[in-house]
Amino acid sequence: MGTSDEANSIDASTFQKPLKQIAEVLAQKLKREAPKLLAAPGFVAVDLHVLMRQAMYTYDLLFYLNADERRETDPYWRNVYTIVALPLVRNMIDCLYNVTAILQDPAGKGTLWRESGFRKAYADIDDTEKRYGGKPGWDEWIRKNREALDLGIRACGLTVAGVQAQKARWPTLGRYIGNKQTGGTLTPHQDFLKTFMYGNWSKYSAMAHGAFEGLLEVAPYYTEDSLDHDFRKRLDESHPDFMAKCLAEAAAVLLCMVTELQAHFHFDDDGARINERIHAMWNALMPVFEVKELYKERYAKLMKDRGILVV
Repeated sequence: MGTSDEANSIDASTFQKPLKQIAEVLAQKLKREAPKLLAAPGFVAVDLHVLMRQAMYTYDLLFYLNADERRETDPYWRNVYTIVALPLVRNMIDCLYNVTAILQDPAGKGTLWRESGFRKAYADIDDTEKRYGGKPGWDEWIRKNREALDLGIRACGLTVAGVQAQKARWPTLGRYIGNKQTGGTLTPHQDFLKTFMYGNWSKYSAMAHGAFEGLLEVAPYYTEDSLDHDFRKRLDESHPDFMAKCLAEAAAVLLCMVTELQAHFHFDDDGARINERIHAMWNALMPVFEVKELYKERYAKLMKDRGILVV
């Protein structure tokens, strides 16, 4: 975790709403413009749109839970509710992984992402049939869900036979970055994503999996009623700094998604000042060490190379 000085240097008003607004601009452009720009099936743009929206609303929820008016006026509000929601930052990281992986090969990776998901859904139904098939009510439920899945596959231009024959599986983030290339090296994309599995970022994965190391910083919030009153007071006083850092990191993940998508599609501004606003968001979040490192290691060069410039 960063220092309190680092947390105090962040002004959430400079990025909270502006970042959500520019993310929504990109989400709308994915829906309306991306299908014409991608040499890929139409559903790929739809999936990118949905992933962006998932990350956006996760980001929005984290700020909703931490709003000053909620803290000050809701008698049922508790510090711990904001803590228990922090594993959602890991979900945002997974969205970033999926988006950037698809963008590497929209036609191939985008199709695999969907076919792999459909294939997993079939496997889940098959497992349910093995366990509950023949029992009252279950056969009809299984039949209806298989029919709905078949319809969904055909509706997006895929075939049931093709999905059933798909042997490849979309890897989890951990498996993806652990799959070294010939010679024991990682690709630049793997190396970039590895950043989110180590250092300060690793806490979100540890929290999401209920690992001991994920509880090291947050366990006192879950056991506050067992602590002496002086410690409870100190815990309450340190909570805003801790959450300020975490919220800035969540914002950084969403900003990475926005930047990656604009770097790939080069959406026209149409008066939206997309490139200018992306730079403003990076500048607003730069006091956070982890954000500065992301910028130095990837995004300063990416934005320069892909023409995301402030005119």
